[in-house]
Amino acid sequence: MKKINDFLPRTESVDYDEIIDRFMADPIVSDFIIKNDLTNDTIKEGINDILTFMDEKEKCNHCKGLFECKLNTTGYWPRLALYNGSIQLQYEKCQYNKGDESAKNIDAFYVPKKIFQASLDDFDMLGQVRKEIHRYMMSFIKQYNKDTYVKGMYISGPYGTGKTYILATLANELAKKGSHITFAYYPDLVRELKSSIGSENFEDKIEALKKTEILFLDDIGGESPNAFIRDEVLGPILQYRLLDQKPTFFSSNLKSKVLIDAMSKDSSTLEKTKSLRIVERIRALTEEFELTEKPHIS
Repeated sequence: MKKINDFLPRTESVDYDEIIDRFMADPIVSDFIIKNDLTNDTIKEGINDILTFMDEKEKCNHCKGLFECKLNTTGYWPRLALYNGSIQLQYEKCQYNKGDESAKNIDAFYVPKKIFQASLDDFDMLGQVRKEIHRYMMSFIKQYNKDTYVKGMYISGPYGTGKTYILATLANELAKKGSHITFAYYPDLVRELKSSIGSENFEDKIEALKKTEILFLDDIGGESPNAFIRDEVLGPILQYRLLDQKPTFFSSNLKSKVLIDAMSKDSSTLEKTKSLRIVERIRALTEEFELTEKPHIS
């Protein structure tokens, strides 16, 4: 929570009377003060909560959806409450977070909030490959359930071709149907896993990635090569998901045959063989599509 000095110039001293006058000029804050018959002392004690409320309320007033939420409490807007005689700042679901409960089915790691707004309604059908991807997505949505396994997709292509958006679109549609999704930006996920090696929850993170119902790994191949992560983390995750028939999706700037080199620390036969094992599992888990054109912008 912000403090009063965050709202004042460094050289300015605190004039509580002036600040309270500012509160009374705000219809919502003044209504709260009058309705609860708050004293100046109570207002002063809760001044940080009120200032934070006004700051966050202003951001909410200019917000157009969850994709551009500027609050730390994404999808929740602030409200003032009185508890045991003290002012408290609380949060409740905002207008953009009430109609669709599907976001609770997505565990997203290191991805922009806008992925939750990706929609089939905006899917760009420009080019033969996008049409093929769209057909595959629609077939997956229609056929997949926990008792009917369907392969995922490996989508490659240069930066800006819309790979992440395509995967996010499918993830959102599946979440609406009740599937549980884990969607992760792979390079940052690797950094987190590397930093947590040896910690108590390291194995828990691996187990979660193994067992999540549907896994999306965005930008695989964009990470720095790491033999331990490749062989002891990614390999077992993919092997488990392959044997347990759990759908897995990937995006990458690299075609799968090039991914072999990207995952190798050097050009030795041993390194190439280990990387090939990973790519073979990916190929067994997915249908591969290559995008070459950027999406149409109207």
